[in-house]
Amino acid sequence: MAGFRSRADELKALGVKLFFIGNGTPTMAKDFRAFMQMGDLPVWTDPKRQTYAHLGFKRGWLSVLSPAVWKYGARAAAAGFRQGKTAGDPVQQGGVLVVKKGGELVYGFASATAGDHPPIDEVMAKARLAAQG
Repeated sequence: MAGFRSRADELKALGVKLFFIGNGTPTMAKDFRAFMQMGDLPVWTDPKRQTYAHLGFKRGWLSVLSPAVWKYGARAAAAGFRQGKTAGDPVQQGGVLVVKKGGELVYGFASATAGDHPPIDEVMAKARLAAQG
């Protein structure tokens, strides 16, 4: 999330809209926005996780107990990121989608484990492609 927040102005200049979807309550989403200093970036919430199910995103304890999670956590800590209070479903994994105006999927990434994120430059390249029409 932080990587996209830091590139929000670039995305806006391309005409790309950035949305975040969580699975906690609306109050949790509000707290998350404040904790992450998200400015005017929208955070939606889907407490029933219907969006996640529709997209086929992983959910389960193996996705948070994987040894890879420790590697991702150490990398994040070394970069200065800190895990805030867990809110919502702790075993629901997310992903990243780039969708062209009109609904065409240009890029999809489903996280295999907690901390598994696509390379931001790869997503930005797909966003630029989507912005071109």
